[in-house]
Amino acid sequence: MTERKIDVEVEVPGTPEQVWDAIATGPGISAWFMPVAVEEREGGKIVHGPGQEFSSTGTVTAWEPPHRFAYEEDGLPRGDVGTTLATEWLVEAQAGGTCIVRVVMSGFGPGDEFDKAIESFAAGWRTALNDLRLYLTHFPGQSAASVTVVGTTAGRSKDDVWAQLTGALGAPADAASGERVAMSAGGSATLAGVVATSEPGMLTLLLDEPAPGLGFVGAGGPGDEVYTFVRAHLFGDDAPAIAARDEPAWRAWLGAQFQP
Repeated sequence: MTERKIDVEVEVPGTPEQVWDAIATGPGISAWFMPVAVEEREGGKIVHGPGQEFSSTGTVTAWEPPHRFAYEEDGLPRGDVGTTLATEWLVEAQAGGTCIVRVVMSGFGPGDEFDKAIESFAAGWRTALNDLRLYLTHFPGQSAASVTVVGTTAGRSKDDVWAQLTGALGAPADAASGERVAMSAGGSATLAGVVATSEPGMLTLLLDEPAPGLGFVGAGGPGDEVYTFVRAHLFGDDAPAIAARDEPAWRAWLGAQFQP
């Protein structure tokens, strides 16, 4: 069987050491992607979303700072057998103070289930690498306080869910880059800023409210269920208190919008 894989890359500002801190350490990854805990050694544990309902655990298989970081984690179930997804990060310095960051994910088998997973993960990684570029451009080396709220809904299309999500937030589903957008969880919490990127099912903001940072709203996923999420990475002295205040409001709001 020919192995199928995802291979995506992005050019980002920074030295290899600065980029390494952003892609291979817990505080670095958590500042632009999702909460992650990493034991910084080969054979160490990596946990995406520690303490959360949708968490996943893997093992670090390569630790070669500042150029190569890899891990393996459980992938999609195939009957009674689970697959193993391998993810590799490669950092290559460029002239002019930038680096090429490349992500290679492999371990996909044949069949419709894996076809959907490849499509979803490929789109997700392209978006994630753009988020990494935004972080290294605007908030390099800074730790973030994060808001991460995820839900699921079944029996509906991604486009339908996305239209409901953006409509409830008071945000245009097709907002243009550079447009200022304000989104509210029923008035109890707000994300507002300039649109950095906009695509079907995903909106990324450079935030100025409730604090400087990165904000994300999305709907998608590889299976029949559609995942919905609201995320924010907030920077500054007040960020931890703001995140602790706002995350329960966003969780309650998203749960009310998309009840099981």
